[in-house]
Amino acid sequence: MTQRLLLSLFLLVAVSFAEVGYVVETIEVPGHVKLEVGGAAFAPDGKLFMCTRRGDVWVTWGEDSKRIWQQFTFGLQEPLGLMLEEDGAVVVLQRSELTRLRDTDKDGKADEYETICDDWGFSGNYHEYAFGLVRDKEGSYYGNLGLSFMKDGFKGTWLGTNRKIPWRGWHFKVTKEGKFVPIAPGMRAPNGICMSPDGDVFITDNQGSYIASGWLMHATEGELLGHPTGLIFDERYKEPEKIPLEELDKMRKYPAVYFPNGILGRSTGSPVFDTTGGKFGPFAGQVFCGDVTTPILFRASLEKVQGGWQGAAYPFISGNGLLAGNNRPVFDKDGVLYIGQTARGWGRGEGLQRVMWGGEVPMEVHTISLTKSGFDLTFTLPVDLEEAKNPDAYNLQHWHYKYQPGYSAPQLDRATVKPDKVVVSEDAKTVSLALPELVPLKVYEFTFTNIKSQDGQGLNNSKAFYTLNRLRE
Repeated sequence: MTQRLLLSLFLLVAVSFAEVGYVVETIEVPGHVKLEVGGAAFAPDGKLFMCTRRGDVWVTWGEDSKRIWQQFTFGLQEPLGLMLEEDGAVVVLQRSELTRLRDTDKDGKADEYETICDDWGFSGNYHEYAFGLVRDKEGSYYGNLGLSFMKDGFKGTWLGTNRKIPWRGWHFKVTKEGKFVPIAPGMRAPNGICMSPDGDVFITDNQGSYIASGWLMHATEGELLGHPTGLIFDERYKEPEKIPLEELDKMRKYPAVYFPNGILGRSTGSPVFDTTGGKFGPFAGQVFCGDVTTPILFRASLEKVQGGWQGAAYPFISGNGLLAGNNRPVFDKDGVLYIGQTARGWGRGEGLQRVMWGGEVPMEVHTISLTKSGFDLTFTLPVDLEEAKNPDAYNLQHWHYKYQPGYSAPQLDRATVKPDKVVVSEDAKTVSLALPELVPLKVYEFTFTNIKSQDGQGLNNSKAFYTLNRLRE
């Protein structure tokens, strides 16, 4: 048996018990297929469509041993968003335009190319990415425009733009009639976007100048989302470059959830809501996200407090068979999470993997929710009462990021918090922590010690991070 055949067989059956209850599998990709996935979506018949940074759209289907790969089109300009319309048309977000592809003669290849919209600035600068793609119930498409690789008046490290390249750093929508509508400025390299089941749009960004760490942001009209460069296209501001840093800090919207840099990755990929109804395990309704430079997946739970979204981030899978380059996650109809990966300057891997739940519930912190006096910690399994009632099992610190034009940002004013009181619920799945005080505009870092389930299973992940923007009334 040749070495190549052995490797192929290994890749087909490569399974990693990444965390209790979940397995990671690598799908073999033929040598002539270079994925570098920029967008992914499943068709109703189970076919997986993926656009690539090399300009292709590939379609794959079938069992792994007989998997078919078909090139739907090629020659696109680094598309980083893809979705499928009800009639089977494929919509891709290229650097310079939103494009609809059709297979009119039904031979499995695109033969009709329609420009839906191209009303944003594009100079050819290598960093002028366009990221997407989601669609609302009215038929409008949503995406994000990254900044250029250039200096500007805001003194951000490496990235900026000028007035000749409009709408860089903006979140936008394109109506079903093809009209470009800028929604909000403030992004740097906003690689990810998703829509909640209720129609709320959330975006991710990559840490760097003015963006202290990767985050998940609820995108709302007219608000400064972080990086100030995009304000030059906002008619409300005549000379935004002259706005003091302290005022910009007060103007900006805070992320719903921070993904602390270096702990939950370094270059955040695209998020996806778990709408599988429990087929992917006990985290239905939560957000899953990967990192492009690190072999890690993490998740987030969201809640509304005083009208705004905030919540907690948790590690999910780190290593254990997972490759790097985790760029575009998408669920299939059976609740399997497929992950399109990319490299070429962004990560250390490219290809296609999938994560499946095997039916066993892992011991995890399911949800952290804010209360008026502290936090409720809900676990996936009943906790061992002796350990759970011990205040020393909960190590809390809070801190905030420095808002600055320099690359990355330090964590400031780190303080330790000791719970005043610990109460375990009757079903032993929720632990209520009362704290001496709650401080808004802080990230609360949780480290759990000796917490285990009643059947002796320890926590798979002992860290969590709650982004506290607003207090309960």
